[in-house]
Amino acid sequence: MTTRQQRIAARGRRLETAAAAVTVVVAGALCAAVPAEDTARERRTAGLTMVADGVSRPEAVDTRPPLPEAGFLPRAEPERLRIPQLGTDVAVYADDAEDDGTPPVPDEDDAERAVWYQGGPSPGEQGPALVIGHLDTDDGPAAFAGLGALEPGAEVRVDRADGSTALFTVDSVEQYAKDDFPNERVYGPTRTAQLRLITCGGDWSEEEGYDANIVAFASLRN
Repeated sequence: MTTRQQRIAARGRRLETAAAAVTVVVAGALCAAVPAEDTARERRTAGLTMVADGVSRPEAVDTRPPLPEAGFLPRAEPERLRIPQLGTDVAVYADDAEDDGTPPVPDEDDAERAVWYQGGPSPGEQGPALVIGHLDTDDGPAAFAGLGALEPGAEVRVDRADGSTALFTVDSVEQYAKDDFPNERVYGPTRTAQLRLITCGGDWSEEEGYDANIVAFASLRN
């Protein structure tokens, strides 16, 4: 096991991804501690790492067992993800879980891109498509900066390799302590086509990095 994988395993929480029939670890490296200057530390405590008031709507999230339904898109890799509310426009690449079961996480020097977990559904297929991105680095905001401020009803556009664009509507944005992550809620099977955008959040320390994960739940717009 590499040093990076050991760090992820030590700080992440093991999650069972029912939809993909594999076990992964929540993105510990996404929120791991890195050396930080005072300006970076101040930025991380400036209120941008928490979920905004009124954006969490737990009852709006589809976590029901799947049933055969029409309206899904054929499988196609995501290539770009855009969130007009945040001004987000980032490239997306596909990757597998790490050898030790950890999910793919962009390298710190590749923090302007997000990664899709290709062991699960693609955006538009039935089930939860997982896209992971960094919140920030010591150089400034990263791919999923501001994710906790997304409002219910906001649009997420995913450009796919087949030339189509999957349009999603944000249902809820939630924040979980890393030691109390709701495995089934985030990773379990769903009746509809869902998108899960995952980044880090909460309080930050030099010793442990961020102590929480932010998850934006979105549904395919038919």
